[in-house]
Amino acid sequence: MKFEDVLGKQVLVLDGAMGTMVQNLELDDAAFGGAAFKMLTDLLVFSRPDDLEGIHLEYLRAGANLIETDTFGASPLRLKEFDFTQIDITDIKAIPQGLDLKKSDYSAITHHLNVEGCRIAKKAIDRYKNEPEYDGRPLFVAGSIGPSNYVLSKTEADLNKANWDQIVDNNFLQVRGMIEGGADVLLFETQQDILELKASIMGAHKAFDETGKRLPIITQVTVDGFSKMQIFNTDIHAALVAVEGMGIAAFGINCNTGPELMQKTVEKLSRVCSLPISIVPNAGQPVSEDGKTCYKLEPEDMADYVERFVKDLGVSIIGGCCGTTPAHIRAISSRLKGLVPVRKKVEKQVYVSGPQEAMLIDSSEALVRIGERLNVRGSKKVREAVERDDEIQMAVLEEVVEEQVKDLGIDIIDVCMDSNIVETEKVLPQVIYETTSDFKGAMCIDSFSVEALKVAIEFYPGRPIINSISLEEYEKGVSKLDAVLSTTCQHNPVYVALVNGPEGPGQTADEKYELAAEIVKQAKEKHNVTPDQILMDVNAYPIGSESVEGLNFCAETLKCLPRIKAIHPDLKTSIGVGNLTNGLASKPYMRKVLTSVFLDEARKVGLDCAIMNPNHYVPLESLTESDVALARKVILDRDMTAFEELEEIAQTKKTGIQVKKVDYEDLSLEESICQKIKDGFKQKQDGVINKESGQFPYKDKIVVDVAEVIDKHEPLSFISGFLMKSMRELGDAFGRGEVSLPHLLKSADVMRHVMQFLEAFMRFQSGVEPGAAIDYKGVVVIGTVYQDVHSIGKDLAKTLLENYGYRVIDLGVQVPLEKFIETARTEKADAIGMSALLVQTSNHMITVARMLTEEKFSIPVLIGGAPVNLRHAGYVAMQGGDETSAILDNVFYCESGMDGVNTMGILMDKEKRPALLKENQQALFVQYQKAKGIKEEKDKLLETLPRRKVSFRHHEVPAEGYGTKKVEFKLHRLSLDRKSLYSLNWKFGKKSSWIQKGISIEQLQRLEKEWVEKAEQNRWIVPKARFGLFPAQADGDQVIFYESEKKEKELGRFDFDLCIGKGRKDKFSIGQYFHSVKSGQLDAIGLQITTAGVGVEDGIQSFREQNDSESALYLQGLSDRVAEDMAEYIHQLLRTRAGYKKENRGQRYSPGYPALTNLKGNSIIWNALGAEDLGVTLTDADEFYPPSTTAAVICFHKDASYS
Repeated sequence: MKFEDVLGKQVLVLDGAMGTMVQNLELDDAAFGGAAFKMLTDLLVFSRPDDLEGIHLEYLRAGANLIETDTFGASPLRLKEFDFTQIDITDIKAIPQGLDLKKSDYSAITHHLNVEGCRIAKKAIDRYKNEPEYDGRPLFVAGSIGPSNYVLSKTEADLNKANWDQIVDNNFLQVRGMIEGGADVLLFETQQDILELKASIMGAHKAFDETGKRLPIITQVTVDGFSKMQIFNTDIHAALVAVEGMGIAAFGINCNTGPELMQKTVEKLSRVCSLPISIVPNAGQPVSEDGKTCYKLEPEDMADYVERFVKDLGVSIIGGCCGTTPAHIRAISSRLKGLVPVRKKVEKQVYVSGPQEAMLIDSSEALVRIGERLNVRGSKKVREAVERDDEIQMAVLEEVVEEQVKDLGIDIIDVCMDSNIVETEKVLPQVIYETTSDFKGAMCIDSFSVEALKVAIEFYPGRPIINSISLEEYEKGVSKLDAVLSTTCQHNPVYVALVNGPEGPGQTADEKYELAAEIVKQAKEKHNVTPDQILMDVNAYPIGSESVEGLNFCAETLKCLPRIKAIHPDLKTSIGVGNLTNGLASKPYMRKVLTSVFLDEARKVGLDCAIMNPNHYVPLESLTESDVALARKVILDRDMTAFEELEEIAQTKKTGIQVKKVDYEDLSLEESICQKIKDGFKQKQDGVINKESGQFPYKDKIVVDVAEVIDKHEPLSFISGFLMKSMRELGDAFGRGEVSLPHLLKSADVMRHVMQFLEAFMRFQSGVEPGAAIDYKGVVVIGTVYQDVHSIGKDLAKTLLENYGYRVIDLGVQVPLEKFIETARTEKADAIGMSALLVQTSNHMITVARMLTEEKFSIPVLIGGAPVNLRHAGYVAMQGGDETSAILDNVFYCESGMDGVNTMGILMDKEKRPALLKENQQALFVQYQKAKGIKEEKDKLLETLPRRKVSFRHHEVPAEGYGTKKVEFKLHRLSLDRKSLYSLNWKFGKKSSWIQKGISIEQLQRLEKEWVEKAEQNRWIVPKARFGLFPAQADGDQVIFYESEKKEKELGRFDFDLCIGKGRKDKFSIGQYFHSVKSGQLDAIGLQITTAGVGVEDGIQSFREQNDSESALYLQGLSDRVAEDMAEYIHQLLRTRAGYKKENRGQRYSPGYPALTNLKGNSIIWNALGAEDLGVTLTDADEFYPPSTTAAVICFHKDASYS
């Protein structure tokens, strides 16, 4: 009788714990080949086969139907954890002939352990069948296969990492041995990574194909009491969806918990799993007694639980895991005898899944939206993040993912990396791997390249959608359908099928229908891909692009939908709707109206899914009724007059709603002052207020109004009743994205003039500082740490905190560490804020935390800056120690100034503060552990990875161009990266937010022109640079450079860092890309320093003294942009000088970054180029002053990169 014949028709009882029974044998170390091998109980297959047979017999006599082989860890990757050259084989008597354990041939050991393990179990069954008590029940050998102890899914945890092929081969070898040994069924158990399980199943199928014999597969994952696979937070339903279509016979859970904590998971599986369910609990939760782990759940109690699983929830296979014995199996078998699992019918639905959740594809309530923004072809942001010479900017891609999934509620996102610049076959899998580490959605993997799809799906931890298949010819005689399905259908994905044929895309309803019917037919007949795996994409064409008189593409698409849906009841439909409004990118409102109306009409006639930009689809009731009517005319009637009318409406809306300017004269004096502050209305005017025998100079006319208003209100009541309220309102608007940062700074400048006057007046009246009298929300001491001269981040945080009603004591830059603490004590501060731009200087934050602890001064510490993140905050909270019990709870990472405001808001709330501190401490602990794990993992990789092999076969060294050169020119001649200037340097944010903030591109262009002219006229910014080409050679990871080719004088050495290569396949340093000293050949190195000039800091300081932080931001931002863009310009000059202009060869490496972390490199470059005549100096920490200065080393090897 075959396993498949009885599965589901009676309850099958799996045996109990092998490990528990082995422990009871109380074997000495020799039975395992020595103490080092005692954890590898699989070796008893060779040393104690009779004992194993005896264990199997005990379980058979207890009533088991399936007995598991002692092969849980008998796979190459698990066996590699042991050094078999050290094994003592004295007491290992049953080693198969021809196998030499000491040779450490893991493949051979794997094969024989599994062959013999199955034979022992089969022998026990044969022996039991001859015993008088055998009752004739079906008996089977279950080949036990545990996890490999390697993971495939992305994780920051310190776990062994493998690739897809390694896992496939690992299980292929194990399963092949089991087939030879006579296994009846395979049992994948205790699985913890769903991607590893997918690869393992593939390995089994590979063994089936090679041997010509197929075995049923039971898969069991391990979950917690919340139905989650713990390492990757995979929900049990997501795990099921990932593998249920991959040729398995049963699915379930085992280990980790007792039956009491499995109840919810079993209930969930009974609702969603159409396969027979297998449940194998531990004998309760473990407890420790006398240093031993014990399981206390009694056999009859366990039988009570599993009986309910069978009777109420229809479970088909029941067994026992850790702590269970023949007594447990006897009780279970007795209780379940004669029972037939009765399952409720599971509703047939289509799901896809990601690493954490399963997603239902069901349009009964709403259209299924597939977000299209993670697309190189469709998103400039993504394209710029991917098509780079250096590393892909994964943080940008993760932001795009998060925006769609978390902010817009999109469950499925389309991922497309098709590009002429990068290799899609490499980049697509990399992006999928990196963006699925903490991803709650599912992915639609999109590529023209069949090879890219084949590789990418092997990196995806779930059941994806594959985009796309069609009847177009992919290569001679092979359709895209055949090419894609033949390489991916084993994964059981869902497919987007385009209604395209050999003659091109279908245009009419008839053509679309005929192609769809043929796709469904061929997919099923040739590849066994069923209609429920297909999303038929009905194609969208740009509105008005028809070339045939009387044809309406939109109407044809709508007409074909119900006909296609009728091909098969399980078939679903889709459309990539972005093409519909192609050409309307500059008219976002029009695109939104047309997309929303079309999708509304399409859903009425059978559209299930749409690949779209989520921002383009809104409920029709949110749109103007007349605009919806116009769009319907365009779509249903191809009314191009209506199209033009809608176009005019969109053009009008593009500039935003015109708001009438407030007339300050129409407002009361109090309202006028507050409105001027909120508007950032500057009235620069020098003057003096004479009031109560005092003289008060001012620089903004608003002070005249304030001097008048305090005749009516006490200064303190005016501050708290009017001014603070206005600034909070403005800050809230900034937090909502309705106000730009430059506007906020403008308002803060006006407010500062008001406060300076009021504070001076109150000081004059009372003779004391008014700070304590003003009802501030709190006091924050803020500064940039010692040896760090960068202030822009700190200045922005200060402005925001002041806007929200905090008193901010700004210590400036390069603040001695003890000054933070002294000032906080003196001023009775509520928090300390520290900023840093460099990794080296950010480590001073750890010192401050340690000093605070030593002085027993408990005060919240807010930290931020470019090198600072949550993991660094974890290190700061640990104060440089390694005792986790001492971790602080009051160190807060603030990614932005608003984070600082929000954190302070909760800290100053006595009720909310304790919960925040507790939650923060837990987060810091987790981040510290992660950071420690990442460092340990990196150290391990650097120790074990092979060195990269670098070829110099086509490497030509420049023959001329050596020496140094200085350049200086007018600012207006420098080509600026305007997008970065506006969005990043000037803090106006994403272009998509400009309309909401009342900003236009024309305004920004005028602002740029104004500040370029100002900076030139005042000589604040004078772009300067020194650069040079020098002979060089590598000495290990160091690169030496010389004054001349004679090598008479060594000018310096750069210590390049050892880096981990892409895919973690190797390690390298940039030094390897230069000819070595040993080779006897000279190479070349480029050096450069660029600066915006020495006048910048004077200009910025002048603006600060005038309370004009808005102008300070514009000048600082422009100077930073100039230094960066000048660096790119000089880089091109060096390429030209070296003769590489056409090839665009030469990578730039700046000190302080991963390839060259030591900032001493700045000093080496500065000295070698004689850069003192640029006006640039060096700080103690080897930073440049002025800060708007950059330096770099250039390597000209064609293969040099950042990874």
